[in-house]
Amino acid sequence: MKTPKPPKTPEEMFRHELSSVFVRWWEESDIDDLKMAQIAMEVIEVFCGEAVEFEADFGFDDDDEEGGENEDVGFEYDPETE
Repeated sequence: MKTPKPPKTPEEMFRHELSSVFVRWWEESDIDDLKMAQIAMEVIEVFCGEAVEFEADFGFDDDDEEGGENEDVGFEYDPETE
């Protein structure tokens, strides 16, 4: 018999919810991951009422901009946990 998993913290549930939304929009829209990050920062700025600075610590090459063969966007997405 499986041991039940401990309940997720509110922070873990919030992270999972945001990740699910990002993955869904990334898969179903023409918006690339960088544009999604920029939009998310704008929403956070409006919600928090202050500017949030963001500098990517990564670069994009041509393959990344087109999705390349590896479509891992860095989200912790596990469809079995939904």
